[in-house]
Amino acid sequence: METYLPISYLNDFIFCPYSLYLHQVFDNSEEEVYSAAPQQTGKASHINIDDEKGNKKQITKILKGIYVISNRLGIYGKIDTLYVSEKRLVESKYHITTIYKGYYYQLWAQYFALIEMGYVINTISFFSIKDRKTYLVNIPEESEFQELRQHIRTIARYDFEQEFIPNPTKCSHCIYAALCDKTQNDHVYT
Repeated sequence: METYLPISYLNDFIFCPYSLYLHQVFDNSEEEVYSAAPQQTGKASHINIDDEKGNKKQITKILKGIYVISNRLGIYGKIDTLYVSEKRLVESKYHITTIYKGYYYQLWAQYFALIEMGYVINTISFFSIKDRKTYLVNIPEESEFQELRQHIRTIARYDFEQEFIPNPTKCSHCIYAALCDKTQNDHVYT
């Protein structure tokens, strides 16, 4: 049986591979036990995106919070917004100050999954909710597909028992810092 990775892992792994392990450990816990204010704000924003209601005419043209899957990549997850008539995919983040490589991987994965599922997409972008800015992104090509595929393979083959060297800067912004056995840092949001 094949194991599919959540799209959210694509960014989380770059931030800290060990956070994927901690996410699994605390998966059945109440999120408030380990999450910090920025994560709670971001999640609340996504709830608003997923639950946004429109009239019936809009519902047929805009898909929000739907699950996608790619058998070619072995990933699954939710998209934020697909404007079907406009053929435009949008990944929303609460506040974008930098577009990290992991953000691209998430958007590319959503794009490739939707294409595989039969959707046509001509435009992809990030949307910063806080300041209402849109960042257009080039449509990924075969080279980006291969780069993404390699990243997914790296995650799938990662040995969580190998020696891990924490990054104090990242650890201080990790929602799991207070629970992590690899660092003495606490996150900055306590």
